Amino acid sequence: MTTAIAPANIAFIKYWGMRDAEQTLPYNGSLSMNLDACLTTTSVLFDPALESDHVTLTLYAQPPKVAVGRPLERVVAHLDRMRALAGVTTRARVTSSNNFPADAGIASSAAAFAALTLAGVSALGLAMDERTLSRLTRRSGSGSASRSIPTGYVEWHNGDDLTSFAESIAPPEYWDLADVVAVVDTQAKKIGSAENHHLAVTSPYFGVRLEGIQQRLDAARTAIMQRDLTLLGTTMEADAVSMHLVCMTQSPPSFYWNAGTMAVIHAVRAWREQGLEAYFTIDAGPNVHVICASGDRFIVQERLEALPEVQFTLVNRVGHGARLVHVND
Repeated sequence: MTTAIAPANIAFIKYWGMRDAEQTLPYNGSLSMNLDACLTTTSVLFDPALESDHVTLTLYAQPPKVAVGRPLERVVAHLDRMRALAGVTTRARVTSSNNFPADAGIASSAAAFAALTLAGVSALGLAMDERTLSRLTRRSGSGSASRSIPTGYVEWHNGDDLTSFAESIAPPEYWDLADVVAVVDTQAKKIGSAENHHLAVTSPYFGVRLEGIQQRLDAARTAIMQRDLTLLGTTMEADAVSMHLVCMTQSPPSFYWNAGTMAVIHAVRAWREQGLEAYFTIDAGPNVHVICASGDRFIVQERLEALPEVQFTLVNRVGHGARLVHVND
């Protein structure tokens, strides 16, 4: 049995739109930061006595449940990819748990499939370098999971199956940023990211977004290299609004933001005018990630928790990538 831990990640420049569903290839590159406190732990045991795969999920604040339907299908499909590489048909017992809300715009699928991939590959005795592991993780259908394999600040390159992989561009200690997640809704979103990745191309704004992506990607990469929070913040806010504008103008439209989302956005902008440098970004969900210098994380947390729309916060610094924590031969 092998156990792996993988982090959620927050994208500064977001992957939105899938041009090849079978290989999970994006329309654009993306750049993210791994989170040190939002984690998924997954164990995989391949057992010849099993007639079918058995998956148990313990989601945040919920009792353990046996996976059925689409969640089970996604795990089985990814196990099949790993079994094909290893040349085996042995079924597996998978147990997975996370310590943050799932399907709420905090990259729970990214953490889950990164942990599943690393644990599964290790349990099968497959030797893979980080690039190959990232590519395999990308194939899970959760493309963002590829960014949870390397450590620290990570860029996922656009390309074909061989060249679309994620790699670290800076370790966690290079720049001590924080992500304070303002949780305004813990409910699972009604429309998943996967569906909206396919619908994105129906938005008349989709092409406009792609035209500006490379400039924003270059700016965000430069901001990280130069530790320039102002450049990073303004760039990532523009990219987040761009992504959600695509969602809101696709057919049919999808609206992830709610009143709590807007309250946090307005508050962050007001605090910045008052001298507290913090910036927002929002993944596919209503909850808001507030990026700031690590030294400001507790004042940001205090102010967020004072907002009536915020249920609680999750405070993260820059985290390491997926790692093995237990191997039992």
